[in-house]
Amino acid sequence: MITLAVTDDNELLRRNIMERLRENFHFIFEAGSAKALLRFLKVNKQELHPQVILMDIEMDEMDGIEAVRHVKEINPAIKVIMLTVFEDDEKVLNAIKAGADGYLVKDEKKERIIECIHDVMSGGSYMSPSVAIKTMRYLQQHYIPKETVPGNPLSPREQEILLLVIDGNSYSDIAAKLFISMATVKSHIYHIYEKLHVSNKMEAAKTATSKGWL
Repeated sequence: MITLAVTDDNELLRRNIMERLRENFHFIFEAGSAKALLRFLKVNKQELHPQVILMDIEMDEMDGIEAVRHVKEINPAIKVIMLTVFEDDEKVLNAIKAGADGYLVKDEKKERIIECIHDVMSGGSYMSPSVAIKTMRYLQQHYIPKETVPGNPLSPREQEILLLVIDGNSYSDIAAKLFISMATVKSHIYHIYEKLHVSNKMEAAKTATSKGWL
């Protein structure tokens, strides 16, 4: 069973998250501050560390973005999923730059939280659909060059699939919407990442939109 830790300075929200996910994952640590989490990681061997940390982005003393950097320095193998009640574009991008593996709103459906955890554990990344849409719009407004950049390596189908992935659709959702097999979807995703020289959808979104390829 995947091991988790949750760090949130709102005890009620922290307990609610743990209660919702207790049947699916094993919680080995909880804390009300990033500093308490970092102390736990520093005094314990890596084999005792959680595989995934659910991290509140807004905390006193040290916010989640700074904490992600420290977590990755202590143990790069730990996956960190940011939790927020605010869909703040700048904070999303700063969290990604700091090394976050996923980004969820706190009232996200249980099924999506579970999907997110499994996605990051399999080497992918995940954003709540509402966050992904806002982030895409932010990137389009701030990073797309005024003139279209030629040489888009993505085919129309690959662009379509990448947009669906960014919008939070699972591979099975995409297969159903486009009437193709999951194997075909996975093949397209592989070629998209290969063409863009990236390893996850957040990097793909940033690269494709910054060059005007979406």
